[in-house]
Amino acid sequence: MAGKVSSKELGLILGARLLKTEDLHYGLWSDGLEVTVANMPQAQDNYSAFLMEHIPGHVKTILDVGCGTGHLAQLLTERGYRVECISPSPELARHARERLGEEFPIHLTTYEAFQTGNRFDLILFSESFQYIPFRESLPKSHALLSEGGAVLIADFFRIEADTPSALRGGHDLKRFMAYLETQPFAIVSDEDLTPLTAPNMDLVEQLITDYGQPIWETMGYYLRSNRPWLARIGGWLFRKKLEKLRFKYFSRQRNAETFARHKSYRCLLLKKKESADGMAGS
Repeated sequence: MAGKVSSKELGLILGARLLKTEDLHYGLWSDGLEVTVANMPQAQDNYSAFLMEHIPGHVKTILDVGCGTGHLAQLLTERGYRVECISPSPELARHARERLGEEFPIHLTTYEAFQTGNRFDLILFSESFQYIPFRESLPKSHALLSEGGAVLIADFFRIEADTPSALRGGHDLKRFMAYLETQPFAIVSDEDLTPLTAPNMDLVEQLITDYGQPIWETMGYYLRSNRPWLARIGGWLFRKKLEKLRFKYFSRQRNAETFARHKSYRCLLLKKKESADGMAGS
C-alpha cells in the first residue's frame, strides 16, 4: 500500500535540486574532496561507486528497497543487473518511472507489505533501512533472498551520546546489532563510514542558513506585521511545535560534528545462512 507524500520526501527532492544532483543519498567525501555544494555530485558518485564495489560477484538480481528517484537503479541496470524497485512514495516513484521507463518494475508499496514470487540475489537498502522496523525487515529479507543471497545496508544508526540531538532518525545501533545476532545472517563486512559522510551535514546547515532561515524569519515578520493577532494565537497554540522546529532546524546543530557525535553511518554486507536452524527469530 502506497504512503502519502510526506514533507520529508519533498524536502529531499528540493534539496537535490538545490544541490544540483540526481541522487537523494549522502555523498562520500574521500580523497581530499573539498566539502562544497559544487562537489556534491562527485561525492554522491563516490557513494554509488562504493556501494557497487560491495556487491558480491555472484549477484545477478537486485531488489532496491526505497529507490528514491531511481538513479542508483539506473546505474545498476547499466552494469547488467536485473533490478526491481520498491517505493512507498507516489511522488518519488513518479520521478523513478520518468527515469527508468514505464515498463521498469517499480512496486508502489512499503517493504513490509511487498509480496512477490521472485527471489533475489541481493536486497539493497540505500538509506532506506532506518524507515523499516528491523524486526520486520531482516526476516522478510531472508525470505526474499535466493540461496546464498545477501543484504547490503548503507545507512546511519543512532549511538549513545551525552547531549540532546537535533538530528532524528536511525535505528539504535546496539539494539540492531543484538537483534542481528539472533538472525540467520553472517556479517561479511561492517564498515564505519561516519567520517566520510558526516561532512554532508555541513552542506545541510549551509542550505538552512542560506535559504531556510531567511524564509522562516520573513514569514514570521510578515505575520507579526500584517496579522499580529494570528501570530500571537499561532505562537500560543503551537508553542511546543515551534520550539521543536527551531531546535531541529535553527539551533546550528545540523552539522558534521553533531552528526558524528550522535550517529554512526555503516555499510553492512550480510550473507543469508542456509543451515537447518537458520530460521528468522522474533
